[in-house]
Amino acid sequence: MVIVLGATLLSGLVPALVSARANSAEMMKEGGRGNSSRFVNALTRTLVVGQIALTAALLIAAILQIKSIRNQIQLDYGYDENGVYSARMGLFEGDYPTSEARQQFFARALRAFRANSAFESAALTGRFRMTFGGFGQYEVDGHHYVTDRDRPQGNFEFVSDGYFSTIGLKILEGRDFTIDDNDSRQAVAIVSTGFARKYYGAESPLGKRIRIFNPAQQQPWRTIVGVVPRTRNEAPGELNVEALHLVQEYLLASQDPQPENQLHVRTSLRDITPIVAAVKREVESLDPNQPIGRITTMDDAIASSLATRRLMMVLLGAFAVLALVLASVGLYGVMALTVTQRTRELGIRMALGAERTNIFKLVLSQGMTLIAIGIGIGLIGAIAAGRALMSLLYNVGAIDAGAVITAVASLVLVALIACCVPARRATRVDPIVALRYE
Repeated sequence: MVIVLGATLLSGLVPALVSARANSAEMMKEGGRGNSSRFVNALTRTLVVGQIALTAALLIAAILQIKSIRNQIQLDYGYDENGVYSARMGLFEGDYPTSEARQQFFARALRAFRANSAFESAALTGRFRMTFGGFGQYEVDGHHYVTDRDRPQGNFEFVSDGYFSTIGLKILEGRDFTIDDNDSRQAVAIVSTGFARKYYGAESPLGKRIRIFNPAQQQPWRTIVGVVPRTRNEAPGELNVEALHLVQEYLLASQDPQPENQLHVRTSLRDITPIVAAVKREVESLDPNQPIGRITTMDDAIASSLATRRLMMVLLGAFAVLALVLASVGLYGVMALTVTQRTRELGIRMALGAERTNIFKLVLSQGMTLIAIGIGIGLIGAIAAGRALMSLLYNVGAIDAGAVITAVASLVLVALIACCVPARRATRVDPIVALRYE
């Protein structure tokens, strides 16, 4: 409100001050009615150039965001989202105070869901919304680490048996987790193809050992029993390193199972209403007081992770369109004023034999000069804006040729329309009427 009030006062104050300080005789000398001072003309053109520059920068930034969101929507996450529904399950620590109690509840939950004919399979994971996983340092057996900083960092995910088949992730080598892997003395792990290729090359990783690094409590070595395709464990644009899937216990690879997990069920049903009812019914049969989080598809979970970026895209797009309208209106106003001020001059040119096409080009060239200057400044601002938005962009560079060309073409097209109307009106000036201007 303060900015709007200030802009309103400034836009009325500057012309008022110029008019109050103007010399009537000098104004008469500058060419008759309709003329304004050179200062006002220069200020007006400067404001229009600024509008065009800002519009160019906003258009490019908006297009970069649109391309980034499109890339994220079309991203292959490495698993099959179709037919998979998820829900968050959090246990009250007062009702399940020990790891054994939590483990027993989740074990009974999995058995109940797998026995339900509405579901083809069910599994649990410690990763919520399919975008957040554990992250930390790990060690590869056979590698020597001098300091803690030498140890690599990666994503890891605690999952139950049946997890990979539930989300449609094929075991490429080795086997899946089984109930027999519940023995913590024979901890096992499944790694991604990227992890296997990075540390073992063409050699099979099966039988090799890895472990999570925890200086406060030494973790057991885990034997690699399987390899799966690489999946995305982080939201688009966030840090994404080699996926590392670990299981130690029957449900979670942890001596102390956490009270919160994400339930995934695969079903052939497409109507979410009976799915929600079936999930709630199974949970209530296990514990009537146990709440369950929002049941949604994996597609919706991915979309929710992009909500902030979508909002940024909408805001930038709205601002860019608004700036485009303001710039076109401002440019039209300047060109219309120019034609009015130069009516006498244009009439004289036409009286001396100037073609209407030449008059049209003359007026249009003035508008295009303002456009060219504004776009040039705007490109510099767009580069700065692109670098500032790099943290929000995915697979799009700060300087994108397609975005620049689209923005410039759109701006030039709108600006041409804004300039053509006054330029066309200039060609209709009657030399006789124009010579009467005093």
